[in-house]
Amino acid sequence: MAGARISATPEAREAMRRAIGEHGPIIFHTSGGRVGGRRFPACFPATELRIGARDHLLGEVEGVPIYDMEDRDGVRRSTAADYVLDVAPGHAIGFSISAAPGKRFTLNRVEANVCSDCE
Repeated sequence: MAGARISATPEAREAMRRAIGEHGPIIFHTSGGRVGGRRFPACFPATELRIGARDHLLGEVEGVPIYDMEDRDGVRRSTAADYVLDVAPGHAIGFSISAAPGKRFTLNRVEANVCSDCE
């Protein structure tokens, strides 16, 4: 389902600008699994992530692509039409770029288009 509408909160947009300033172009990737891989996307320098056959473009936010990985059985779980990229307390997963010290990016499904802070 490429083309989901993805907005970002002001804090997420600022975190993305910092990451781009430090690392160059970035990319987000959701991995699924039971440790929040879909809710807490990993953020990498764009040149350090190889997109595979099981990775599908979910959408873009601020020109930054967000890819979603199929489950092992080939099912894609990220099927909402709208998402909001935000920042929350916690450590980034794996080798992901942090949103800020002690903070990580989050990707939340929006059931109804209700996000007053998002663009």
